[in-house]
Amino acid sequence: MKKLISIAALLLVTGLLVSNWHKGRQADKAAPAGTLTQSQAARVVVQDHKLTAALRQADGSVQTQVKYVPPEGRAEIVQPKDGAVQISVKRAGFTFRPAVQGLVGKESKAGLGVRVAYFNRYGAGVGLDTDLDIYLFADRRLDDVAGFLKNTSAGVYGARGKAGLMIGVYFG
Repeated sequence: MKKLISIAALLLVTGLLVSNWHKGRQADKAAPAGTLTQSQAARVVVQDHKLTAALRQADGSVQTQVKYVPPEGRAEIVQPKDGAVQISVKRAGFTFRPAVQGLVGKESKAGLGVRVAYFNRYGAGVGLDTDLDIYLFADRRLDDVAGFLKNTSAGVYGARGKAGLMIGVYFG
């Protein structure tokens, strides 16, 4: 029964990886954020968790900023009536992101995990493997390595006397 659960979980991880790869190949078309017309104070483009903003400064020059927006985070753009446009990005906090994970240590297993905290691309969480053992993990999102790895992460895990490497695919 354990082998059947492990095979099903690994097939699910493989299917989610292929789905991410297919989504990554469908390139989004975004307007360039390089120049602004006289009437525009800012132009913001968000694509693949990257915020690119062209902001008109008080002296009339245009400054371009690029910021990473974690899937768990959010970006907030404030444009006061008189003053410069301000961009703030929430890059750290608590979250609830479920994932299917492949665990490689002394033996290969599958697990269901939940990311509970994040800082930029890094995160930490807790999971349950196919032996019904609880494990803790720390991971890093791989969306900057290759575009098709949007919801994929790699990291390390540890449980009672066990440790190893982990790859996971987050839902949503």
